[in-house]
Amino acid sequence: MDYVFKRGRTEEAAEYALHIQCSWRIAKGNKIVVGSGDFYSPRTGLENENEHFEWDIQGNNRFDERIAFFIKDINEHTIVERVDSDEVGGLKIFLSQGYLLEVFPDTSEDDEYSEFSRLFKRKEDSSHFVVTGNGLKNE
Repeated sequence: MDYVFKRGRTEEAAEYALHIQCSWRIAKGNKIVVGSGDFYSPRTGLENENEHFEWDIQGNNRFDERIAFFIKDINEHTIVERVDSDEVGGLKIFLSQGYLLEVFPDTSEDDEYSEFSRLFKRKEDSSHFVVTGNGLKNE
């Protein structure tokens, strides 16, 4: 673990960060545990209030509900066991405990601003490995 200075205080943080700006899901076996589309679905118990559903309020959406389950199930000893990639910027990150994080670009955007994911070391001035609609970049 590394330490980062954030919002006026020092926090413990992973050595690497992965920022995802496309569709993704975390699965275990044949079940999706949580996915990027869950942001826009109401949490359990809000189904009858669909016309009043506000996805961007903390705790209202299915993502908040499902990610809490995932975080509770993993622990500090969860590790990346293997990473596979495909020709169009997709990733499969195999985690211990049988979890799989899949990142799959789902748009044909290929302009200079398109970015699907970014992997970097949290230390200052480290280079970033960026997957875009135009291929790979090292910034």
